[in-house]
Amino acid sequence: MPLTLPFASGIAAQEYLSAEEGAARAHEHGCTHWYIDFSLEADQPRTWSPERVRDLRALTAQLHVSPILHGNFRAPLATEIPEVRDGTLRYLSTELHLAERLGCPLVIHGGCVVDPRPTRSARDAALTRFLSAVELILEEADRRGVEIWVENLSHYPRHRPFSYVFTGHDDFAAAKRRIPELTFVFDIGHANVNQGFPAAILDDFAGDIRALSVSNNDGRADSHLGLHSGTIPLDQVVGLLKRRSWQGTVVFETRGTPLASGVDLLRSLWERN
Repeated sequence: MPLTLPFASGIAAQEYLSAEEGAARAHEHGCTHWYIDFSLEADQPRTWSPERVRDLRALTAQLHVSPILHGNFRAPLATEIPEVRDGTLRYLSTELHLAERLGCPLVIHGGCVVDPRPTRSARDAALTRFLSAVELILEEADRRGVEIWVENLSHYPRHRPFSYVFTGHDDFAAAKRRIPELTFVFDIGHANVNQGFPAAILDDFAGDIRALSVSNNDGRADSHLGLHSGTIPLDQVVGLLKRRSWQGTVVFETRGTPLASGVDLLRSLWERN
């Protein structure tokens, strides 16, 4: 039976399987979409021959499910090394090429910068470099007819040798000032890490959010818990979605928890709000 939610134009599964396995599992769950994750060795762009693309297109037509390409979050688009940035942009072209061939959106991320003690000025400079790269990616995406969604990553402010780029409300605001047409995946699990849940992101940018990635955690690390566990104020999240009349794709990234139970929880919260 197809899974549905009052605010979902589609429901996607992300179970970290190979593309073909993921399509089959999404169909079993009753989803409309699933993630192909370029961070998985089996699905990196170099693994996609014309024959594999052709076969996957046939499989999606047979199963009535559609892919969303989840770009490799490790791609260092915000690097301060120009030669590395140029190479990363060439790599992003291979992701865009595959998105064009499969006819689906591509999710991109800010990547990270390596700095054991990141300052605010260093974070701002990294964000500026990332947004400069996004402008170039959008130009190519427009030529190829590919929709780009930027996804927020988790905020790790200290005691780590790296810092993710594009994590909080200020980053969303800066991105929209610079690139007004930009659209997003809002990952509520990432948003909850080390910053308290920033409900204002959802409230302020609901019209630009094309997909909502859902999982839960304890606020310290992105652990992809089921929605019944963790500290995310899901009642507040669903209330905001209802108040803003939000519609979009809901992506479940919950590990070890039946997807249907998360759908049931979100539906019950919607009915209570």
